[in-house]
Amino acid sequence: MATDSSGVTVSARVIIDDQDITKSPTDQRRYRIIELDNGMRCVLVHEAEARQASAALAVAAGHFHDPHHAQGLAHFLEHMLFLGTEKYPDANSYQSFISAHGGNHNAWTGTEFSNYYFTVDANYFDQALDRFMRFFHEPLFAQQWIDKELQSIESEFQLKRQDELRRLYQVHKATSNPKHPFSKFSVGNLSTLKDQPNNSLQQQLRDFFKRWYCARRMTLVLLGPQPLEQLSKLACTHAQAVKSGCADVWDIDEPLYLPEQLGVELHVKPLKDARRLIITFALPGINDDYANKTTSYIAHLLGYEGPGSLFGYLRDKHWINTLAAGGGISGSNFKDFNINMQLTEQGMAHRDEIIGALFHYIQLIREQGLNSWRYNERRVSVMNAFNFQEQPRASDLAPQLAINLQHYIAEDIIFGDYRMDGLFQPKAHQFLDCMRPDNMRVTVIHKDLPTDNVEPIYGCHYAMRALSQQQLEAFSGFTPIDVKLPDPNPYLAEPWQLQSITSDEPTGLPRAKQTAPALTCWHLHDIDFRQPKAHLYLGFQLPNVVANPANFAQTRLWCELMLDTLNEQCYDAEIAGLHFNLYPQQQGMTLHVTGPAHYVPQLTDTLIQAMHSPSFCQQRWLDLRQRLMTNWRQALLHKPLNFLFSHLNVQLQPHTYSVIDLAVELEQLDFTSFCESSPRLFTQAQVQMFAHGDVKAEQLTSVHKALAQWLDLTRPLEPIDLTPAALNKLPATIAVETQHPDHAVIAVLQSMQNTVQQQGMFMLLNQMLQPRFFAQLRTEQQLGYLVGTTYLPMQQYPHLLFYVQSSRVNNQELEQAIKIFFEGIPTILADISAEEFDKARQSLTQQLTEKDTSLRSRSQRLWSAITQQDHDFSRLTRIADAIETLTIDAFKTESKQIFNNASGQMFLSACPANFDRSR
Repeated sequence: MATDSSGVTVSARVIIDDQDITKSPTDQRRYRIIELDNGMRCVLVHEAEARQASAALAVAAGHFHDPHHAQGLAHFLEHMLFLGTEKYPDANSYQSFISAHGGNHNAWTGTEFSNYYFTVDANYFDQALDRFMRFFHEPLFAQQWIDKELQSIESEFQLKRQDELRRLYQVHKATSNPKHPFSKFSVGNLSTLKDQPNNSLQQQLRDFFKRWYCARRMTLVLLGPQPLEQLSKLACTHAQAVKSGCADVWDIDEPLYLPEQLGVELHVKPLKDARRLIITFALPGINDDYANKTTSYIAHLLGYEGPGSLFGYLRDKHWINTLAAGGGISGSNFKDFNINMQLTEQGMAHRDEIIGALFHYIQLIREQGLNSWRYNERRVSVMNAFNFQEQPRASDLAPQLAINLQHYIAEDIIFGDYRMDGLFQPKAHQFLDCMRPDNMRVTVIHKDLPTDNVEPIYGCHYAMRALSQQQLEAFSGFTPIDVKLPDPNPYLAEPWQLQSITSDEPTGLPRAKQTAPALTCWHLHDIDFRQPKAHLYLGFQLPNVVANPANFAQTRLWCELMLDTLNEQCYDAEIAGLHFNLYPQQQGMTLHVTGPAHYVPQLTDTLIQAMHSPSFCQQRWLDLRQRLMTNWRQALLHKPLNFLFSHLNVQLQPHTYSVIDLAVELEQLDFTSFCESSPRLFTQAQVQMFAHGDVKAEQLTSVHKALAQWLDLTRPLEPIDLTPAALNKLPATIAVETQHPDHAVIAVLQSMQNTVQQQGMFMLLNQMLQPRFFAQLRTEQQLGYLVGTTYLPMQQYPHLLFYVQSSRVNNQELEQAIKIFFEGIPTILADISAEEFDKARQSLTQQLTEKDTSLRSRSQRLWSAITQQDHDFSRLTRIADAIETLTIDAFKTESKQIFNNASGQMFLSACPANFDRSR
């Protein structure tokens, strides 16, 4: 029982309690699902030691519900709900409150659902909920903010005009059934969102809200350290005011595609160089199949990349680089099942043979793949992931559960994503029967394809034609190819088991052992996260790799080739939860292996031996070299902010190279010289190893031996100096020209003191200024959609970045707006009260001293400390202590000095070759 704001007593009915909800054995949270008097269902989650609380609300209303005359209205409504309520009319009130109390917030609008969520210091959960839940029963929709926020919607639309996925998505809509709600334009812009005769945009918002936003269409999640009973009271108090029911029942009775939109080939012309083939099969809705996950099982077989696979066959033909199966849009009455392939140049000329091979493999699944042992093997893999899952952060879990409760029965709100009850043969045959040529859409993405149509919203050129009868017959012929279904997976034969911990075993923090003069081994057998998993990092210091752009580019290609070569050999391990990655970095190269602890040392040993004596195929070398060069050369087409962040790293960080320069170096490399010179990259080496999880030191001996057999580890190397360049040695302004139509600016503040005091100062500045910068340049001035600040340490030297990207304002105006903000810093500092300062300081210290939430997050933190020479693992605590002792007067004095130091500032700007202000 609880009392609402009007003094009326309200209550909640328990739908299901913790003991009846299926959850992972590793999950220590307690759950309860209740229903309020108004019909809203709520998931309550008690996490005893949480310092922050999270809430999420999902509503069964998305862009499918948009009126045809106001497409994008659901998305616009999502924006407007943040901009004032009757009790809190200030448009910046909500964001300011959340930011001031160490939180963050966001929202998204999907096809049939929208999701709103936030995280905040748990002590302020009640007050945050008071602000948040009023979105859903007393939004203002103030006219002044409608006018301003329309510019934000337009900016978001313009931002995505160059986005390849968004352009492809809109072609997909343009070639689907116009009577199906999928065909509607989801984002909205100034052309679709406007006053109608006798119906203002403000009234359209109110009508949409009244029609679709009601308690019975909503699911709410409250997660925090509060007991379940208290969370229940919070739900009653803050959610009961939402109106109970809506007039409309939502049902889609139109098919996604008309008959003439199936059995077709689509040509789509991208902005960037791309060669992609997407085969789509139109399936019925799969919401009723979540307990069996039939499409997921079929996708597992089609996407297999081990020996004898469809992927292996097509790769060995040098027709494809990648293959992914099972993705695609889905909704109430439809599911697109996609097989998505990145083609080589040769593959573009063999598309029909690729599709023919796919149909042969589908037939193989029909004949040999629908057996229980294969399904159960997949189920074992999924259940291992569930039973030993690392608990998601509260900020991720809350919005996930809000959506899950819309789709799954109550006891499955956690387990629903993993549940696999068994292979349901009728459903499997139904889906496989849909995978036929006349029920297929073939999408080919390439710049040189003929097109005869232009999608009007994003301007993407495309064409659609029916597949010929000859093609349909050829695809149905099942021409035999040399492929087979997967053999039993050896990595799934044994159950995952925890090792015992002996009384004399070192625990607490990682300990180092100098195994060889140039090999330092850090190890920690973790006793807190008792999971049979491990992480193993190998950091290779390789002076030859980082000596120049040519060597770095060669190493990147070497890593890509190694991953490609090992993919087939280790794919069964990947399916069983063993993952590995290999990449070059500022000091040389890093290998990361993670998964079931029993196999991690064994797999690492296998990988090192393969790296010792690699054998590369020249055609794959050519394919991957071309792919890398293409990706690097398209950097100027990337979002300007992304390009500027990359450019900033090149300017400041030693041994960081421009991707344009790397592409030039790679083009000059031939296969013979690559093979001859690659071993020289590793002639000088020093290695740091970190093993963490359910793994013992003696189990790593084979890894030590494999490293010693490959590399000369008898001579320690001098550390590589990674001190960032000082801004006072660089130009104060740097401008670059891009091929993207937007402008962008990043302003950088730098300190060349890497003390914990300076890091704490910059962190606190970011905490205090971020909401003010966003409110001034985004909410009020509407300069762009992407506006923000970020704290960026480089080798512990603190940097503070302010950034804006705009489709309608040029870089000179953006730079001037940031400078005006900087000039107003004394006024901003004067407005900061002691109470606000103390809250921000408390929030930051809590974040810095937050307990690790998973084995993965602990591994990442400890490895980061090792690579930053924080060998007593205390730096974060010392930064928190420095923030704790900082006074408000000292903060304000130091802040003024930072902003008055022009030599510690830099402005980077990106502008297009041709800027169309009328967009």
